Amino acid sequence: MIIIKKFLFIATLVIFSLKCSLSYSADSGPSPERISKSNPTYADAKKLVKEKKFKDALPLFNQLEKDNKNMSNADFLNDYAFTLRNLKNFERAEKLYLNALKINPTHAGANEYLGELYLQTRRPEEAKKRLEVLKNCKCEEYGELLEKVQKYKQ
Repeated sequence: MIIIKKFLFIATLVIFSLKCSLSYSADSGPSPERISKSNPTYADAKKLVKEKKFKDALPLFNQLEKDNKNMSNADFLNDYAFTLRNLKNFERAEKLYLNALKINPTHAGANEYLGELYLQTRRPEEAKKRLEVLKNCKCEEYGELLEKVQKYKQ
C-alpha cells in the first residue's frame, strides 16, 4: 500500500510538472484576464493578438508604448514585437525583442520569436544563437525553434 501511495504521489508531481512546463508558452507573462484590472488596454491588445487580429492590436500597443512602465516589461515588449513581426515590420520587431532580452535575457518567448524573425530575415546563424540560449530551459519554445531551424532552407 505504501508503494502505491508513493507511486501516485510521484505520478501526480510528474503530471503537475509537465502541465506547468507546457503551459509556459511563447505568449508568456500574465493572461489578459489577469492583467485586465491593472492594465486593461494591454489586456485588450493581448486578446486581439491571441485572435490573430494584429492590425487591430497595433494601435493599442502604439498607445501603450507611451508608458515607460510598459516599455520596461519584457512580456509587453515580446507581445508588441510579436504583433509587429506578424505585420512584417521586422526591423521594429527585432528592436523590441532585443529590448525584452536586455530586461530578461532568458525570456523564452522573446528568444524563440527573435529566432523565428532571424529565420524570416534569412539569418539562420543568429537563430541558432537564440536556440543555444533556450537549450537548457526545458520549455516548448526550444523544441519549436529547433524544428524551425532544422526545416529552414535559404
